[in-house]
Amino acid sequence: MKKKQHQGVYFEGESPIKLKAYYKYELAALYNVCTKTFSSWIHTYLEELQQFGYKRSTKLLRPEVVRFLFERLGEP
Repeated sequence: MKKKQHQGVYFEGESPIKLKAYYKYELAALYNVCTKTFSSWIHTYLEELQQFGYKRSTKLLRPEVVRFLFERLGEP
């Protein structure tokens, strides 16, 4: 079974966002919103995120959670 590669569309001079662990405040900054707004966005997917071990109090988001959010919210 082939693993699906995440392919984004980038303009000239742009590079993809590195898929790694991010703190919520770091991702909020990438999306140009405050942490509270970012948290409200991702909590719409709370049931799915809980399958990754996510809790509302989680501060550091693991790479698999970041990939999931990029797929749902789009890359910043």
